[in-house]
Amino acid sequence: MTLMDLTDFLAEIVAERFPNDSVLWAEQYTTKHPLPQVTLKLKDMTTPRHPVDIVKDGIIGSYYECTKILEINKYANSVAGNAGEISTLANPAVDDLILFLLFLQSEEWITRAYAMNLCIEGMGSVRDLSELDRTHYKYRAMQEYTVRFTLEYKENEASVYIPDAKLKPETGPVGYFEDVEMEDDYE
Repeated sequence: MTLMDLTDFLAEIVAERFPNDSVLWAEQYTTKHPLPQVTLKLKDMTTPRHPVDIVKDGIIGSYYECTKILEINKYANSVAGNAGEISTLANPAVDDLILFLLFLQSEEWITRAYAMNLCIEGMGSVRDLSELDRTHYKYRAMQEYTVRFTLEYKENEASVYIPDAKLKPETGPVGYFEDVEMEDDYE
């Protein structure tokens, strides 16, 4: 999986959780989409200075534990009452992002992420960024997430490392201690 494939995968996960919203990358110059919508932005990739090098079949593979920051902004329609008046100032976008965070902490997501060798965790709290835009409220919430993955660099190509699902843990005899001898007397 390339880094571009990783961004596509992140957009798919968000679109899966927000099926009625337009999901867009904030860096794209596109026409204005109707609300509700979700914007994504990947920023600030960190890589360690020294990788873990593994030689297999005479080829050196360097593995870097990388972290990127994913910013998600959720824009929601206002909750209108009779005659177009706002019935509440509660921000529905905040609730949506809280539900997304709970999904990322669910057993379902953890199992999927484990198979992809990926970890996504919320950073801080969901922020309510609603504002009065002339005559109506613009409902918006934002949260940042850390996205951790392993970058494999081998034969002048970099890709997101996904372990082979066919690999199984080594099997062999399992033992235990029956008796332990101590050389020095410790109290």
